Amino acid sequence: MRIVYVYSDNPLEWNSSEWRCAVPARAINRSGVHTARLLSKIEFVKNTSKVQDACQNADVIVIERALYGPMLSAIQHWKAQDKIVIGDFDDAYHLITPDNSSYPFWVENRVKRENEKGEEVWEKIDPPALTQFKWGLRLVHAATVPSKRLADDWKDYTEMIYLPNYIDLQNYQHAPRVPHEGIIIGWGGSVSHLPSFQKSGLIPALQNVCRARPQVKVMICGNDARIINSLQLPPENIIHRPWVPHSQWAKHLAEYDIGLAPLSGAYDDRRSWIKVLEYMVMKIPWVASESPAYNDLRSYGWLVKNTPGAWERVLLDMIDHLDDYRAEAAGEPYLFGIAQSIDEHVEEIISHYSHIIQKVFGSE
Repeated sequence: MRIVYVYSDNPLEWNSSEWRCAVPARAINRSGVHTARLLSKIEFVKNTSKVQDACQNADVIVIERALYGPMLSAIQHWKAQDKIVIGDFDDAYHLITPDNSSYPFWVENRVKRENEKGEEVWEKIDPPALTQFKWGLRLVHAATVPSKRLADDWKDYTEMIYLPNYIDLQNYQHAPRVPHEGIIIGWGGSVSHLPSFQKSGLIPALQNVCRARPQVKVMICGNDARIINSLQLPPENIIHRPWVPHSQWAKHLAEYDIGLAPLSGAYDDRRSWIKVLEYMVMKIPWVASESPAYNDLRSYGWLVKNTPGAWERVLLDMIDHLDDYRAEAAGEPYLFGIAQSIDEHVEEIISHYSHIIQKVFGSE
């Protein structure tokens, strides 16, 4: 099968496109049986000669996230050429909160554009972004998402397929553990996680843990200074690592002794399992919020209620018995994690695409 992935991220925000487009494309090409190509959404809507060459030879075109604006016409164009077009997205755009950098686009229906003078100005989105997104879902033949909740949310608009974020082990298995003093409790992520910290009860728990166990350091990886500031920890208890490209991410994970995965609210309930899965393939003991996002992983770590006391109790126990938790993390959690390698699931992905092809063309 020949697949084209149309990605949405630019190099400065490269994250979702890695998991939803680049990771499966690499594995599909490694299979030696199927092939995949990557196109940016900008070149796709321009329908360049490169796009025409890729898409005319494709069996399936997967559009990541950008089911709005000129992409709608591009989808119609390729459907008219009898191409299977599948949407893919990994965020609950209908539940975005005001702290999220995408809130102006999805909720306030405004976007920054550059005018003739080179100045950035706010421009109204009309029709509303979510309205256009719903049109896009009705246009595509199906959509894949890494969250069962997301799949259920949008099932009235198109056929929704749960397709988890599988992991490219090549990025993780050769990252050596980094020696350090004390115990590092780590977290890393994008700028959409502030409520995950503020509303989960984790912040006062970390403050209490650092007071009770002075050898503990909390490492935050990413560019959201709001999280660092909200922790209000003494300088000696906090480490900040700025955002790095995905290819370098595992070296930061290798510093963690304990991994955190706080979630809070309806938006977070629709996240994927990838943060915890990364801990598992790195043999890092982890603690996470009770959430539908992590229900399938509860046998492989600690899920806690979102109260300061619950977080604190588990973290202190993990700190005080860290060797035992490490040994446990290197057992079944690790084995389950590496079983979610993208290379082990290429045929599953292909079978989902084949199902859509059969559904559309099977009766002809």
